[in-house]
Amino acid sequence: MWHRTAQWRLRTLAGRSTRAAEEPRPAVTAPRRKPVRDPNYRTLIMTSIHDIDAARWDALVGTAAVTRSHAYLAAIEAAQIHDYRFFYPVVFNRDNEIVAHACVYTASTDFAQLMPRPLAWLAAQIQRVWPRFLTFRITECALPLVVGSSVTVRADEDRSRLLPRIAEAAADIARTERSILIVIRDFLDSERAQADVLLRHGFNLTANMPLARIRIRWQSYADYLAEMRARYRKDIKRRLAIAARDAQVVEVLEHFGADAARWARQAAVVAAKTKGFKREALTPEYYVHMDAKLGAHSRLLVIDRRGDKVAHGMIILDDANTIATYFGREPGQPGKEWFTLINEVIRIGIERQSRYVHLGLGSYAAKTLVGAEIEALHVYCRSTFEPINWLMRLVPRAIGHQSPAVKHIFRDDA
Repeated sequence: MWHRTAQWRLRTLAGRSTRAAEEPRPAVTAPRRKPVRDPNYRTLIMTSIHDIDAARWDALVGTAAVTRSHAYLAAIEAAQIHDYRFFYPVVFNRDNEIVAHACVYTASTDFAQLMPRPLAWLAAQIQRVWPRFLTFRITECALPLVVGSSVTVRADEDRSRLLPRIAEAAADIARTERSILIVIRDFLDSERAQADVLLRHGFNLTANMPLARIRIRWQSYADYLAEMRARYRKDIKRRLAIAARDAQVVEVLEHFGADAARWARQAAVVAAKTKGFKREALTPEYYVHMDAKLGAHSRLLVIDRRGDKVAHGMIILDDANTIATYFGREPGQPGKEWFTLINEVIRIGIERQSRYVHLGLGSYAAKTLVGAEIEALHVYCRSTFEPINWLMRLVPRAIGHQSPAVKHIFRDDA
């Protein structure tokens, strides 16, 4: 039914985490916690999404969560971004039916980026001599390269019963991969009631950067503008007029893989100028596989300026969401490209009558000016090194993020 990979054996959580082609490495962990035992379920950890039948995987996902789909995960796995290693815990019931699954990945992360500026400068000087200083391998249970939880549970199952099994699988991966930190993210306020079961399994609660998204409640883009308070509507029209004078035209490409090197180069320009936390750099293969594997669920919005493709933004589409992902542009002074693309994403989301338009993390001041609501995202963390758990319990929300002030953009805002 599934293939056995070259490096990992498919196993239950009660089994041993043994590499097939290596000597076992000594643990760097606190004593292993007692596994979650339930004779009604068994958990296997796959090392490629291709070890799992696409139809069986997607049967749980449905049509309103494309970023959890087999196709999306296959595209990200094939893109070979950063030093990611992917794993897929899958929970079966007694009838060998899949009742839950998730994506888990390990990645090297430079924690110096999260330090206050004076300490970050000092860390950067040390890294010139010792490049791996404050760089650790962490294990994340999350959607790769987009915001959201990767845990999917069958509708008739108890999520609070199966989530600890996924968490134990992530811990099993972390121990074998010599990862110092396990992170299970991103849960909205409405998902906390069931996700807080992880607090009883040694996890600590903290926060990710908040999510910016727009709940669509208009029948047309014209209705969206008309519902805005005058000052915000005038500001959007002014920005669009400036873009029009600069001869900016947005093209929507259904197929974009052939120009992948250009898009990766433009994304690198934006990444180089981004302040704060950075980890992965997009490869041309990312665009190739997002085009080939997602098909109608992905589009590239390209700004054409007098025949030159000067910027782009990718969107991912499903039955409930229009999701903006990565933005890139040519070097030089920016010229309203980001705003033009965001405006087009909103227009498309309204035309599709999506439930939400997702604008991702960061740039909150600008996103609130187009109507985005800023929503908290909760993260559950546990270290394989017990003193770190003690520190996280001592200061449980030390790395939390403050949401920006709420702006009343629309006339019907409370």
